[in-house]
Amino acid sequence: MQIAYTTETVPAPSPVAGIARSAMLVDLNICVYSGRRMDKKTQDEVTSSKSSGSKRAASVYKNLFAECKELDDITKFASRVRAEHYRLTLPWSDNGQRLLPTKCLFDYQTAMNRYRDEFERLVELFLDKYDTLVAAAAFQLGGLFDRAEYLPRDMVRRRFSIDTGMVPVPLAGDFRVEIEAEVQQDLIDQFERRMQASMMQANRDAWDRLYKVLSKISDRLTMEEDGGKRTFHDTMIGNAEELCGLLTALNVGDDPKLEHARFRLEEALNGVTPKVLREEDSTRIETKRKVDAILADFDWLSGDE
Repeated sequence: MQIAYTTETVPAPSPVAGIARSAMLVDLNICVYSGRRMDKKTQDEVTSSKSSGSKRAASVYKNLFAECKELDDITKFASRVRAEHYRLTLPWSDNGQRLLPTKCLFDYQTAMNRYRDEFERLVELFLDKYDTLVAAAAFQLGGLFDRAEYLPRDMVRRRFSIDTGMVPVPLAGDFRVEIEAEVQQDLIDQFERRMQASMMQANRDAWDRLYKVLSKISDRLTMEEDGGKRTFHDTMIGNAEELCGLLTALNVGDDPKLEHARFRLEEALNGVTPKVLREEDSTRIETKRKVDAILADFDWLSGDE
């Protein structure tokens, strides 16, 4: 049997295809009732008292719940959820979607399920006290209070939500439209360029996280000219070790230089504890030397050695 050979060049696998197999896109949507409302009456009073020529010269908003720990707790907690979302994902698109490596999927879903339960618990605490809080607001706001501005509890409940949505990373082959071949290829080329830019942005974010950790360690381990030691929190080392583990998942593009820099930091911190760094000058100096070497050996603007 004869084997036919071809001289056609087999296209190299697209890096985007590799990303699509090892990651997905995720959205996090959190809605929190702000309790803020524009006060047009007070706004008119302010602009008139200041002899303003336009009623739009100032905007006055009032907090319907000026002193409300329950609502503040929900707002602060929402910020914690977003911080965890950003920690486990990488930037991807302008519309808010972020890249979630499949290696982080279990941790992400576990964290978000836990956060969702806690979010609902905090919302219920607020709603359980809603009528009492409205009554208290009458004393807090004085002449600014207007009972008609306070929504029924059921309507307020619908102002709170937390939700995540995941979709696959699209590929250029997803263009399934009946158009001229030349136009279709132009769309595919535009898509590939956009995806490449998104991949570069995600990779840049991973490099930036590593640089920030390295720079902080280097700064905090610097010995003062008078022999004094700069202080640091125990979390400095814990956060660095955590990042070393996380970067193995966030390196979705299999950037060998990023992995090399990550591995060197991991080696530099092997056996190092905050207590030892505070008590042993030799360990402190040697750890800083290794960290500074990593900073010096890479071009942190491009991620090249």
